[in-house]
Amino acid sequence: MPGVLNLRDIAELTAADPRAPVPGKVFRSSQPLDWDRESTMNFLTGQGIQSIVDLRSQREAGMAPWQVAADTGIDVVAAPLDPSEANPASTMGLLTAADLGNYYLGWLHSRPAVVVDALEPIVAGRTTLVHCAAGKDRTGVITAVILLAAGVSDDLIIKDYAHTTGALPEILPALAKLWMGDAPAGSGRLSIENPPVILTSPAGAMATFIEGMRREFGTVDSFLEGAGMDRRDLGQLRRTLRGQ
Repeated sequence: MPGVLNLRDIAELTAADPRAPVPGKVFRSSQPLDWDRESTMNFLTGQGIQSIVDLRSQREAGMAPWQVAADTGIDVVAAPLDPSEANPASTMGLLTAADLGNYYLGWLHSRPAVVVDALEPIVAGRTTLVHCAAGKDRTGVITAVILLAAGVSDDLIIKDYAHTTGALPEILPALAKLWMGDAPAGSGRLSIENPPVILTSPAGAMATFIEGMRREFGTVDSFLEGAGMDRRDLGQLRRTLRGQ
């Protein structure tokens, strides 16, 4: 099905927490699939999207680029989070949910400045769509950082991440079809019917990530400030998420 998959407002599943972001500020999704410029612009303007944070590698973005009209004021922020450039061969050794969560944690060490770059449109008060390929791993990490900064409970952050499980039967075949013409090294060994852990969305992975972030950085504030975010920008991030 053309469009973006796994789309949701990050306020949707976290609304039970009084510190959840206000609706309509930050959305998460997969990459665009088989959309022309007209369909793309209808979606973006309909959602009120002002900035797109694209966490994919340059190669991935080239396979399914955003068809954004230049005169709309909608900007696409390239923030490639995975230093392996999402090469499936680099994840074949991941066997458990804990392995996956620790893999995510590695991105905070290897690409801290990219995390800060991904948050800049939100700091600026722009309605933002965050996405990667499936809208699961890289998107899940950035969404978790946003929700942790807002003060949302761990349980609800984990719930939001794991919600992607229900979308995977639609996402994985769509990505497999896209990759058939430009398959990254190692992708031939991936099985959609019996996927490796990198193609799943287990709650334990996000629980491991959050626990590891606190163990290694103390707080999300400590991580973001160490990554180069100004304390004033951190405060503005929270005000934007509160709708102020």
